[in-house]
Amino acid sequence: MKHLFKPIRRPCIKTYLFSLLVLPLCAVQSAEAATISASAVIDWSTFKITAIDIGNGLPTLTWSNQNDNSQVNYGYYYANDSAANWSSGTTATETVSTSSYSKSASSSTSISEIKSNAFIDGVFPYQGLSASSNSQRSGSFTVQGSGLLLFEANYSLTEDVGTSSNSWANSDISFNLSYYNDGHSGSVNHNINRYISNGSAPVAETDVLSVALVFKDGWSGNFSANTSVSVSGYDYGSGGGGSVPLPGAFWLFGSALATAASLRSARTIRMMKSFAKVAG
Repeated sequence: MKHLFKPIRRPCIKTYLFSLLVLPLCAVQSAEAATISASAVIDWSTFKITAIDIGNGLPTLTWSNQNDNSQVNYGYYYANDSAANWSSGTTATETVSTSSYSKSASSSTSISEIKSNAFIDGVFPYQGLSASSNSQRSGSFTVQGSGLLLFEANYSLTEDVGTSSNSWANSDISFNLSYYNDGHSGSVNHNINRYISNGSAPVAETDVLSVALVFKDGWSGNFSANTSVSVSGYDYGSGGGGSVPLPGAFWLFGSALATAASLRSARTIRMMKSFAKVAG
């Protein structure tokens, strides 16, 4: 039994064993799941239009048309849904799932909210994934009387890229208001945009979105409320999920190094044996 283990003590055998153990370990790196999300919501249940007297009485408005639209984007394609009023609502959704990752995007309008969502989760080595969506509620109106019209509603924005590397999330929300009459026009907008990338703290924000303009009797106006979000990530295969295969040159170099080490060890043994014979 003693003789069976004797070859393992030889330096050349040890070198080969070391190579067989270490090189495969170098070929694989730990996987890390990516979780990236973004959401933008206008709480339509809080939407209101306030008429403010600026010395000419209180103005009123009459809607001439209303429109809703929801859209999601995925590569060169998109899904879209629209409605010619603010009560029926719209919905657009995209979902892609595999054994290792999933991504989704959705947008909607309803009597209670205008919303956009995007989400990526899982591991996708050596791939880039993205998802985006947007929704809009718009309308045209005419004004009777003169005065200031204030449009406002509550909103919320959330974003998170977790500990994922090479990722980002973006959310955007806005109110746009304009007037036009006999060659005169004006506009105002309130836009809020939040962007985070790897290493950034998550976003969780709620506040009030508002716009206001002075209208004169008989003027026409346009109004729109918009939400949009997008998320993206690219996994280079290191620290973002999956194994990292080493190039063939590395294996050739490793084999050559192990062979050189073993030959050197064998040569050293032969030289020592020759020296021992001469000394004896």
